[in-house]
Amino acid sequence: MLPFLAARLERAQSLAFQPPFTQWQTRVRQVWQASLPQGETVLQGDRLRHVTGDVGEFILMRPEGEGPHPAIMLLHDHGGRFDIGWRKMVSGQGSDAALYEGRHLADWLVARGYAVLCHDALGWGSRFAGGYDEQQALAAQAMQAGWSLAGITAAEDLGCAEWLARQPGIDPARIGAMGFSFGGFRAWQLAALCPRVRATVSIGWMGFRADLLRDGTLVKGQSAFHTLHPFLDAEYPDLAALACDRPLYLRVGDADRHFPHPEAAFDRIRQIASVDAATFAGAHVFPLVQQEMAVDFLDRHLR
Repeated sequence: MLPFLAARLERAQSLAFQPPFTQWQTRVRQVWQASLPQGETVLQGDRLRHVTGDVGEFILMRPEGEGPHPAIMLLHDHGGRFDIGWRKMVSGQGSDAALYEGRHLADWLVARGYAVLCHDALGWGSRFAGGYDEQQALAAQAMQAGWSLAGITAAEDLGCAEWLARQPGIDPARIGAMGFSFGGFRAWQLAALCPRVRATVSIGWMGFRADLLRDGTLVKGQSAFHTLHPFLDAEYPDLAALACDRPLYLRVGDADRHFPHPEAAFDRIRQIASVDAATFAGAHVFPLVQQEMAVDFLDRHLR
């Protein structure tokens, strides 16, 4: 890294945590939300029209019974596969769910008594935008328009959570978020921005910017732009800590090559607020035993 950029990364950041927590949380959330596309997510035919005006496929699955049901915003992963988005989470839709040891999380969560909303993020499935090579071009276009690719994703996930809360049979006081990898980033990001999210499970995404730059996760262009907020002068652990006034569950595999130093980030979050964070034995995957523990966590807080 060029010395002047390394020095800038090491400076005190203007949005870093400063007590009291509630005052800091309000300030950072206002700055973050002001950088996002503004608007409402609504149903347009059989698709969701997002705050950007773009539309995409989604699935809303409900368990048996009238409800109102607790609900999960299930945020799909990146996975290097762009032809499907929400379909990665549902059986019979063309995904082998290899990163989840063969389990399709949407079906399983519904069997556990949760309603589930999963939608295509920009670039996936019904919103395919060219795959790997076009991610960087899409990010450049967004920045020229005064937004960011990460900001578009954040605004759309936030809008979808608000839309979910308005649906019949959904308990708006018992909405959670869950995701792995890119979905894990989206999960804690959504909780940080949306007080409506009452409990969050994020698997396989946490670290300091300097570590992720040095180890290569954020310097390859393309996919990195989905998690880069150029308007936010704060570390990822500080941003995740915005959600820590509600239950937050973070796990990263101890052999995850994408996030090799999660414990330092976890310690930073613990300096700010209480969090259930730990590593597990494994790589960049969301194994069955970790899924069981994660949903037990959600059950304790949303049931």
